[in-house]
Amino acid sequence: MPNGNRSLNLFFSQNNFLGSFNDIHKIPNNNFPECCFIGRSNVGKSSIINAITKTKKLAKISKTPGRTQSVNLFEINKAINIVDLPGYGYAKISKNIRDQLSNLIESYITNRENLAKVFVLIDCKVGIKSSDIDIFDSITSSNKNFSIVLTKTDKCSTNFIQSQMASILTLMKNYQKNFMKIHACSSKNNNGILDIQKDIFNLSKRHEI
Repeated sequence: MPNGNRSLNLFFSQNNFLGSFNDIHKIPNNNFPECCFIGRSNVGKSSIINAITKTKKLAKISKTPGRTQSVNLFEINKAINIVDLPGYGYAKISKNIRDQLSNLIESYITNRENLAKVFVLIDCKVGIKSSDIDIFDSITSSNKNFSIVLTKTDKCSTNFIQSQMASILTLMKNYQKNFMKIHACSSKNNNGILDIQKDIFNLSKRHEI
């Protein structure tokens, strides 16, 4: 893959924020394949999206969990959309808002026809919680494919990362039809970001770089 890293970075650097939406029926459809990023609040979704697109502010990063409360749509190189979904599992918001966000997430995953893959982000130090399993169940019920992204691996030892991955892969035997792969990555040192870029690029149906 000569100059593959450079070509991928160039591909993802051509990006455009299309808007935030609280109703999936109002999300524009440009007929591009789409992938989304979802995870518990404060798992690092925005940081990962910015690392993938090689920008510092495409996705807004907040130190306050639960800040993303809409579907944020980004167009990449007029070839594929990336979606930043609201976080889940944050207790310090009202039950009414939690229910609204849960319904928005469920509606998006179930009804978005051009959704090609879901990336479920898991904090490596925290591991999988019951709220994550609920998301896995929702994705598989909608018959969508998903991969897992272990985030913040720069804060964990190699042995711990390998142990977490082994544990997750054991659980994924329950989701063999829809589970694709697991990525271990860090937005701090860019470990694993290239593999996610390749994954998304191939979803775009462009010729392989």
